Amino acid sequence: MMPAADPPAVVVTASIDKPADLVIVSRDTHSDVLASTDTPLPLIKAGRTEDAILRQAIFLTSTLIVVRPAAGVGEALLRWTYQPYLQRQLCFTSITGQFSCAVAESEELTEKATGEAPLAAIPDQAAPGSTPAAEAARIAVATGLRSRADALFEDDRRLKLNPMLKAAGVRVLRFPISTDSARR
Repeated sequence: MMPAADPPAVVVTASIDKPADLVIVSRDTHSDVLASTDTPLPLIKAGRTEDAILRQAIFLTSTLIVVRPAAGVGEALLRWTYQPYLQRQLCFTSITGQFSCAVAESEELTEKATGEAPLAAIPDQAAPGSTPAAEAARIAVATGLRSRADALFEDDRRLKLNPMLKAAGVRVLRFPISTDSARR
């Protein structure tokens, strides 16, 4: 019988991460609705009718991060990202009057803006979003989206909702099914 061979040596390598150059001081993320609409959709299929509403919204998610050098030498920076989204949700009113909505779907829009600017010009800043460069970027994105909201909503309906309805054999009537003005 042969003696058992020694097991191979285990080599452990530990990666030493490079220390961070920057430290995050604060982070703020929030979303604002820029435009929204509810479009009534009286639907018909095989002689049956149903009240539906297409809810659409354009919102802007703002992420503002204040960073400073890890060594503590140098000025703090504000980094911003403004990412817009279009959200759609299809809702229905049942014959009992109950109102229910499908899960909302959101898609990124292309008008994203990112940047950074030093905070040294704004001492003791409480809210990081008030730098002139960041505010100018936010206003530019928001203004552009608000001016194009109706076209974006129409394109979304034409490209996303209409094919789904057509595939299901559903038509949208030209007049509303119910005249109940109390419903949304």
